[in-house]
Amino acid sequence: MFPIIDDLLSRFQSRLDTRALVIGHHAMEEGGLQALQDHLPKGLWLVAVDDNTWEAAGADVAAHLDGASLTWERYDVVPEADGGDPICTDDRIAAFEEALKASKATAAIAVGAGTINDIVKMASHNAGVPMACVGTAPSMNGYTSGIAAVLSDGVKTTNPCKAPAVIIADVDVMANAPYRMICSGLGDLMSKPVSNADWQLSAWLTGSFHSDEAMEIIEAGAAMLKDVAPLLPDRDREAVAGLTASLMLSGLAMSVAGSSSPASGGEHLISHFIDMTAIAFDEPHDFHGCQVGVGTITSAFLYEKLQALDPDTIDIDARVDALLPWDDYEALLRERFGPLFDAVVTHARKAYPTPEDLRVRLTTLKEGWPELKTRVGRTLQTSQAIEDELHSAKCPLRFSDLGVETDRARRSIVHSKDIRNRYTILHLAWELGHLDHWADEALQRLA
Repeated sequence: MFPIIDDLLSRFQSRLDTRALVIGHHAMEEGGLQALQDHLPKGLWLVAVDDNTWEAAGADVAAHLDGASLTWERYDVVPEADGGDPICTDDRIAAFEEALKASKATAAIAVGAGTINDIVKMASHNAGVPMACVGTAPSMNGYTSGIAAVLSDGVKTTNPCKAPAVIIADVDVMANAPYRMICSGLGDLMSKPVSNADWQLSAWLTGSFHSDEAMEIIEAGAAMLKDVAPLLPDRDREAVAGLTASLMLSGLAMSVAGSSSPASGGEHLISHFIDMTAIAFDEPHDFHGCQVGVGTITSAFLYEKLQALDPDTIDIDARVDALLPWDDYEALLRERFGPLFDAVVTHARKAYPTPEDLRVRLTTLKEGWPELKTRVGRTLQTSQAIEDELHSAKCPLRFSDLGVETDRARRSIVHSKDIRNRYTILHLAWELGHLDHWADEALQRLA
């Protein structure tokens, strides 16, 4: 259905774990089942589902496996104790890893979206067992990525692992997913103009790795989203197929880059902050991509404030003098994060600049101001353009749409830079001394 995907799998074969990606109508019949047989070893396959994904696709997968006389067992990922949807945690991963070993499974199949895919990816990676995934919703870009999002000690982390050898996405199954999950997928992809600006910013100011090849894949995925958003509320099959393919390319870009940086910047930190505080303090949250969409509008607004700044107003000496000694900042983090402090502090310490680092970074920024606009302008879109596209798909646009009150929304903007060691617009705005009041201005529009 998408020749470019087959071309990319072939071109980057040496860097990708994924060997087959089947997107289409009746995907199991039209190549999916054969791909499983071609790329998973014979023996017992452990099929991970929950009640919802069994109904959406699991029963159909089971029927096809039975029809091909393949041996499989069902593994149920149970809901959380409060009845909520399962969460990918260290304990969940360990439980599935133990089930793989106890059953002597030769392969695993995840039937689901983000959570089940991540549990199976990490557990299979740890156990040295290949796996495949049958998607049930176009809700996130992690299907094809070599990382898993894991809630570890209260903090959302991304852990390296092998990507599925086979991914199967039936367009009709994906289109029938709960619409909020479709919104989540679009929100996740709408982050790319900002996350790629962050990636360029980090490469320039910190010397971090950047990949033109991964950018090429991201841009190919962005082209698949043309005119898709307004068609999604009607569950238009071609639009859902385009969204699904774009999500798959986003994950492939991360695998090629060896990092989530092509698809994850400050907007994702905002979403991760909402997730971790929701779990730690029993507060509301939404699907990851829905939160990312609102975070993307926020980050794009911050970039607009940055680009409007007069570089002559940057007082480098004053900013370096204002930098707290690490011990003082650590005490501040303890106050801000409370029970989450121990999980956060390691990440924050790695990202905290020395006075020398800060001076060099701000000098590079000030003296190379035209370079800033060139680098981030390659992909950046205005906050209004991003909002308009999300609005056309009836996606969440405000923190209140996510159930996040204004004070917590503000904390997600000004404190989330400390939960991950990745340089973003949030870090630069803080180093310039503008993050707090720019956040307040953003919230006048987005609370």
